[in-house]
Amino acid sequence: MSPSSPRRAQTSPLAALTALVVVCAALSGYATVLDRSRPTADRALAPATLDNVESFLADDTGVVDSDRLSTAHSACPDGYTCRIVVAADDERRVVGPDAPTDADSDATRVSVRVAPGVVKFGTLRVAVWR
Repeated sequence: MSPSSPRRAQTSPLAALTALVVVCAALSGYATVLDRSRPTADRALAPATLDNVESFLADDTGVVDSDRLSTAHSACPDGYTCRIVVAADDERRVVGPDAPTDADSDATRVSVRVAPGVVKFGTLRVAVWR
């Protein structure tokens, strides 16, 4: 028998592609609904909050200005409490209440302006909780 025999069932490529798209869309929709129906853990807010706070405190050169720390709470997410700590050498500046033990926290190394014209390496730490 030749491959183009009239006794074999054939379909057009357009119909086959359409059926493939419909099946893929149905599987994708099923997977999305299944994923959303399962309970999820609270998301980690500290990395995003750390980025926001660092952007708020840093000047155009990327150096963290510790004088802006008193207003850094505006970079924290609404409905959450934050503790922000900027430490450079022996100097440590803190804004916010003490964090509970289950608070989500993150830290990064930053350059900190400790005095006009004096920049030192330090740490920016953020703790976030409800």
